[in-house]
Amino acid sequence: MKRIVLVAALPFALALAACDGPAEEMGEEKDDVMEAEGEVMDSASGMVEDQAELAEEKADVAAQAGDAAGAAALEQKADQLEARAEAMEDTADKM
Repeated sequence: MKRIVLVAALPFALALAACDGPAEEMGEEKDDVMEAEGEVMDSASGMVEDQAELAEEKADVAAQAGDAAGAAALEQKADQLEARAEAMEDTADKM
């Protein structure tokens, strides 16, 4: 009787083992790659945020030096960099 149960259960066990096949493993690898890409993009957005902060500081220095046009240009650059960093963060969050 035990052999009959074992023989009957064998195809079921093999079917379950097949679920963890190459396709599932490939899917997991793709997920890992997407997650790593998101982390890289998130780190890059931090660098862009730092560049925006630097541009703001330079704008402050230019304004104190009386260079209103230079300060305005640097403020605009800072705003653009901040927008770019935010877009990068949003993209990274979706990964």
